[in-house]
Amino acid sequence: MDNPEALIQQAEKLAAKGKSGWSFFGGSEERYEQAATCYRQAAQAYEMNGHFLDAAATYIKAADIQANHLSDDFEAPDSYVHASDAYRRALLEEVKPLSDNEKAEAKAKAINCRKKAITLTEKSTSSSKLRRLSRMYDAIGQINEKDIAGPLVQARRNLLSSKTLTAADEERMKNLASELQPTPNEADELQWLQSKTAFSDEEKAHLQWLESQILPALDEARIAYKEAANFLRLDAPLSASKLFDQYADLSVSIATLLPHSTEENANSTQKNANPNKKDKNSYYEDALNAYATILKALQGDPKKNRFSIPTYCYKWCVCRLAQCDHVATTRDVPMYREIEMDTYRQSEMPRGTLDSYIQNALPKYTLLFDLNEAIRKGSREMIDEILLHALVDEWQKNVFDDIRNKYEPKDDEFA
Repeated sequence: MDNPEALIQQAEKLAAKGKSGWSFFGGSEERYEQAATCYRQAAQAYEMNGHFLDAAATYIKAADIQANHLSDDFEAPDSYVHASDAYRRALLEEVKPLSDNEKAEAKAKAINCRKKAITLTEKSTSSSKLRRLSRMYDAIGQINEKDIAGPLVQARRNLLSSKTLTAADEERMKNLASELQPTPNEADELQWLQSKTAFSDEEKAHLQWLESQILPALDEARIAYKEAANFLRLDAPLSASKLFDQYADLSVSIATLLPHSTEENANSTQKNANPNKKDKNSYYEDALNAYATILKALQGDPKKNRFSIPTYCYKWCVCRLAQCDHVATTRDVPMYREIEMDTYRQSEMPRGTLDSYIQNALPKYTLLFDLNEAIRKGSREMIDEILLHALVDEWQKNVFDDIRNKYEPKDDEFA
């Protein structure tokens, strides 16, 4: 039978008979089991027809019966997980596209269903309990990061990209700004280039709103990833490391969105509204701790993980640099650089290959030391000059941009 409405009617009749107790055709538990099965079949039929909201609601009916009337500690959480997944699929695949309000409601319900599954699974004595809980928290992280924050992050990225000059335009603007006696045409060109990067009041307000919505969703996501990782630390440390990496990367993302300390002090209204709010450096510190945890797990088998250890050594060092503590960076970065070099030495590479790896690794640490010296001097001009020709990936660029934004250009740099 593939008619969901008929299956639901059958489930309701079976559930009603279950309430009445034993009958010639079976006891209450059997009737409840049959009712839950009918609800599950109805939900699957809804999914086949692209009605995912109806499917989710029907999975929840099955879960409620399984949780309240049956003793199995797997079926009810599983039904709630299916309901959560159906709500997520509804965001993109529902026959009738959802409105913004319906999407927001579906996202909230997807998380709520996962949390109900977690509550029930925590009572389980199954040997698979920890892995199941890890998967559930991982899903909550995905919903917050991808479904809730994802579209907002993309909108923010699009807005910022629209205000970004090409490298040629940036160089031209810098040259024009350095002219002591610009011609009228040069002055007009400079004004035009500067206007391309300026935000209107409406755009500033929209950017601020986007960030106010992004930050809590990313924070919820990273907390969920950390919970998911903790369930796997003992039995599957490398699987846990992947989740700690997601936690750390989101901690960095949040840090880059937060104001620097001088801006926080100036924004007394925001500070007084939430006196316990974590600051930028605290999120970088969370990332440092997570990357260190990952490195500890990887160092258990340095030969096998020789291509992963350098990545996390460098990520750790970039986050330390981002805290703009010249003394701490000077002290700590050489230690992690040496961990990377030792990894290459222990990997039993041929001598020529080993030397090549070491030589290729050194320039990225030179970049950090150069930036650390610029931080010591508090020179935005020096930071810009160092980064002008640096080859970095998007993750590094976001962090380095966060560092440079701490230091305002001197007035005479563009006089």
